[in-house]
Amino acid sequence: MSAATTRLPFSSGQMATLTVAGVTFWFIGALICRWVGAIGAFEGANRVLLYAALVPGTLPVILLVRRIARLAPDQVALGSAIVTAAAIACDSIALVVIPDLYGAGIEQTAASGAVILWGGAVAIALGCGLNRIPARS
Repeated sequence: MSAATTRLPFSSGQMATLTVAGVTFWFIGALICRWVGAIGAFEGANRVLLYAALVPGTLPVILLVRRIARLAPDQVALGSAIVTAAAIACDSIALVVIPDLYGAGIEQTAASGAVILWGGAVAIALGCGLNRIPARS
């Protein structure tokens, strides 16, 4: 498929890479949520620290995705959105089908889902910040 048939400015290989990256980073995120939830990261001030840590922690992910998907400077924002769409789609299904993936109890499951949504918002924001549109001459 060419970029024209995907209706997005990506090749089919880029779309596949972005989608697989979204699924992969969602799964890693879900496992991290399970682990940090078990040590109290979703409680009190720890929650604020966790949300704050996601901002600098997501930057290397966006830089890695930009590299492995071979995104042009003006494709980073939309590429980040594709990765996030794949991740939150997995999250929404897993929250219903396999909630135990996120840990024990409804509180940890809900907190994990919220953290993954926040991480997606951060990824899109960082992608927009890193996006560069060529200057017109």
